[in-house]
Amino acid sequence: MIVMVANITFAATANRKEVVLRKISAVHISSTFKELTSRATITLPRNVFTEFDRQNLKKTFAIGNPVTISLGYDGVLHQEFSGYVTSLSADIPITIKCEDEMWRLKQLPVNFSASNTSLANLLKSICPGYSIDALEGVALGSVRFAKTTVAKVLEKLKQDFNLYSYMKGRQLVCGKYYAANSGLPTVNFNIERNIVSNGLTYRSKDDVLIKIKAISILKNGKKIEVEVGDSGGDSLDLTYYNITLKAELEKLVNADYAKRKADGFDGSLTAFGLPVSHHGYKAKVTSTIYPDRNGLYYIEGVDKDFDTSGFRQTIKLGDAA
Repeated sequence: MIVMVANITFAATANRKEVVLRKISAVHISSTFKELTSRATITLPRNVFTEFDRQNLKKTFAIGNPVTISLGYDGVLHQEFSGYVTSLSADIPITIKCEDEMWRLKQLPVNFSASNTSLANLLKSICPGYSIDALEGVALGSVRFAKTTVAKVLEKLKQDFNLYSYMKGRQLVCGKYYAANSGLPTVNFNIERNIVSNGLTYRSKDDVLIKIKAISILKNGKKIEVEVGDSGGDSLDLTYYNITLKAELEKLVNADYAKRKADGFDGSLTAFGLPVSHHGYKAKVTSTIYPDRNGLYYIEGVDKDFDTSGFRQTIKLGDAA
């Protein structure tokens, strides 16, 4: 029989030694490149007070305390989350909410102005102590951020430039969602064999209706805009950088339109805890019954649940790879 295993470690502090939990009621982890922060919720057993003093729980699981979560089967563990405690519930069962390294980074104060700067230079200036992996060639022009925070700046980049940010350990990634992770493993899912359930919809290219609204942001801050696609189709916003000719922009957008207007799966699937999956990985989805539907997709987001009903991961498929 396969046995689920967990190891949740809270780093030592000035007030206590390292705390390791191996018996928990539930863990939920959620991550996607479309959200700044990856999050985890740990639900403690109801008899937790036999191990920890009720009065000292706030010290034991103090806000800001580093935590790592490793999950797996038969003694083989894989680290699924690393971050910090952000809250501790007062009710029973006790839940501990956690966020990844973005929790610390996004609180940093920002006072920055420049007459002409790039994305990489901006992020390096406002995120001291962190490595930066920013989309190359992105000129922001004149910018000014006064009396604000890193979180507000990153939200502004998402709203104005369609640049999503997330953390990989202590590295801030901005504008690179799939390409930056192209060297990561490909995970395999067969619909009839190792998928618990699926919310996938298979659509032929004739059924795929897309309306792409695209802009190219130039070095001087000006924009060129084009629209390509099907009237009444699903709206998709794409951002390009330093494409100075409208004809060239239209050519690129038409290529992206053709790539997306193809046969393939849309939606999410639920699998067991293995193979280990994270956003940015590629998922090879196959069908024994319908082999013509086999396809390769980037993973947009993953929700993981570890509880009495089992270890499951719900994987949201993104663009075809």
